[in-house]
Amino acid sequence: MRIRTQIIATLSSAAALIGLVGGIAIFSHVALTRSIVLAEAADVGRQLAETIAFKAPDTPGALFERPAALREFVRLQHAGSKRDLVVVDRNKVVLADVPGEEQNLGKTFDHDAGNEIGRTMIDGEPRAFVENSKDVSRPTNLVAVPIEDSPGKIVGAVLFEYTPLLAAAQERTDKLLLLVGLSTLVAVLIAAISGFLLLRGFGAGLSGLNRGIESLTRGDAGARIGRTSNDEFGQVAKGFDAMASELEASRRQLVEQKAYIEDIVHTVAEGIAVIDGEGRMVSANPAAAEIAGRRSDRMEGKDWRSVLDMRAASGSEFTQGASPVELALSTGRRHQAEVRLVKPGGSQLPVIASCNPLNRAGGGIVLTLSDIGELRSAEQAVSDRAEELAVLNRELRVTSEATTRLVRLGELLQACVTFQEAFSVVGSAMPDFFTGLSGSVHLTSASRNLVEEMASWGPVRSSVGQFAPEDCWALRRGQQHVAGPGMLTPRCNHITDDGDRGYVCMPLAAQGETLGILHLCEPNAAERPGWLVEREQVLRGVADTLALALANLRLRETLRQQSIRDPNTGLYNRRYLEETSSRELRRMERSGQPMAFIMLDVDHFKQFNDTFGHEAGDLVLKQVAGTLLDHARESDVVSRYGGEEFALMMPGTSLADGAERAEALRKAIKQLHLTHRGRTLGTITASFGVAAFPELGATWTEIVNAADHALYKAKAEGRDRVVTGLEMIDIGRRRSGGES
Repeated sequence: MRIRTQIIATLSSAAALIGLVGGIAIFSHVALTRSIVLAEAADVGRQLAETIAFKAPDTPGALFERPAALREFVRLQHAGSKRDLVVVDRNKVVLADVPGEEQNLGKTFDHDAGNEIGRTMIDGEPRAFVENSKDVSRPTNLVAVPIEDSPGKIVGAVLFEYTPLLAAAQERTDKLLLLVGLSTLVAVLIAAISGFLLLRGFGAGLSGLNRGIESLTRGDAGARIGRTSNDEFGQVAKGFDAMASELEASRRQLVEQKAYIEDIVHTVAEGIAVIDGEGRMVSANPAAAEIAGRRSDRMEGKDWRSVLDMRAASGSEFTQGASPVELALSTGRRHQAEVRLVKPGGSQLPVIASCNPLNRAGGGIVLTLSDIGELRSAEQAVSDRAEELAVLNRELRVTSEATTRLVRLGELLQACVTFQEAFSVVGSAMPDFFTGLSGSVHLTSASRNLVEEMASWGPVRSSVGQFAPEDCWALRRGQQHVAGPGMLTPRCNHITDDGDRGYVCMPLAAQGETLGILHLCEPNAAERPGWLVEREQVLRGVADTLALALANLRLRETLRQQSIRDPNTGLYNRRYLEETSSRELRRMERSGQPMAFIMLDVDHFKQFNDTFGHEAGDLVLKQVAGTLLDHARESDVVSRYGGEEFALMMPGTSLADGAERAEALRKAIKQLHLTHRGRTLGTITASFGVAAFPELGATWTEIVNAADHALYKAKAEGRDRVVTGLEMIDIGRRRSGGES
């Protein structure tokens, strides 16, 4: 072959190889970019799903359980990102969609040809698909991410659009393809010109060029020709440098997108700070800085005491080592307590401080701060409502006899501690207020989808016991609704008579909330056209008093449950157990009956948390709590004593029977088979200590100490066993006999 042909062929081959390498790099870049884009979209979708399923203690429920709040959340997310966002339930029914797509609400989302959404809600793995429907002008790339109400319980999915990210990546890829094409064309032209020039003087240059080409043809990606001139080969080298620059620019853009996602994570409302084993603040999110009243950059690197003025719930300073942060750092165990944070200006903010140890060699904790100022405001609202009721009673006391009875009704309702007591009072008192009338009081359920009769009086039953809120015109309009003979107003759908009677439905509203209705019926409305006018003032007074009392009862019950229940397991807390114990001991002493007390501790719980994580640990605690409740009697008091410790108080149970029940609980817990995120958690065991009144103590402190010592002995003897306090006494007696 002639040298001219060889040179031209060699240069042409080099140009083709450059194009091939560039093409391979670009298509690899395309695949990598699509993978990264999909992963980032799935991460954003996962963050959105966790936000939708999150249940804050100061809210009525998760966003998933509140349709209006969920749709507002989707609207805000769409306004910020300009991306489609759809939320569906377990049956793929659309719960929330972006503005302009409200017609899709309540419809089934069936634009995933391969049922990617259904498969995602089965196995919990995010999946990508392309939506092709008449509702969209072009195919839309979506990723489906499951929404978990609780670990392992998938209730729906978030459908998040990543078409803009994909389009941007595609645009960069097109630019690279154009660059490679141009580079290849230039290489071919250079090969033709160089073929003509190198015929006269290829010499040593051709030899070096051949060595460089041979290296490239062998696949040495790190090989370089080494020419810095402005000839054809120098231009090819510059083309490769341009492609590398484009790839680096793409990498930087992906890093910026990752930072954007991290910014989204930092917008959570709950304060989160990381404290190392030495007590220094490692990091704090904006919410934590806002709660502390400081800047996050001025908190990092400082001792936590210098940036967090933490005091007891009463406002007094903690003793040395008694704060939840110090306890968590010193013990390596989770601690949670209500505290007050003193801001630099001197104001105090009530918060729940949760300290969770970090699983690393240097130790440290994650401090979570939850603002409960609204809860304390609610407590003040209870006091304010009680005062409002008292003022109303004082005003009504100076009026007529009916008003006097109204005052007495308000006082009785204010003294009631349960809804059953309140409605019993209502059923007895209403005939005195509305002589000759029949009636009933209906209360709206917590879910707001049902109105149920709670009390009734009189010989006539003019309303059904249960109905939907929309069946009552008073609830629809939020005001009094009257109907009867000769009136043009429509009758409510929950009325059962034939139209000869007159009736009125009065909404029971207090503090901006409609709780139900007060319903009255006049059997002789045709003969008494003014039956309501003469009772108008009394009716409004009764409705206002009843509504205020019911609202006060509902709020009081909510606050009481929050104060005596453990939020993680739903069991009674230690405070409730100790308050109840004294009363039960006195009752058992009067009746001459025994009372058994069991203390149990989950074995190796810290090691379990270190192995599987705190989320799995919380699952174990909930399952153990459920097992205790399944084996408890109605008279028993089951509580979370602290950490992984539980307690069971059993009135009327002897020490021997208590030991038998403890053994049954031990076997039941050991038979639990738990899995978390596809991992088997292994066998769960617990150690038990049993004491009883009066055998092992006459006071609550003596009984608890006896059970605690028995529990300690069970731990020392190898765990997963039941030890009674009586065994401890026998051991002590044998030791005393040997010494004597």
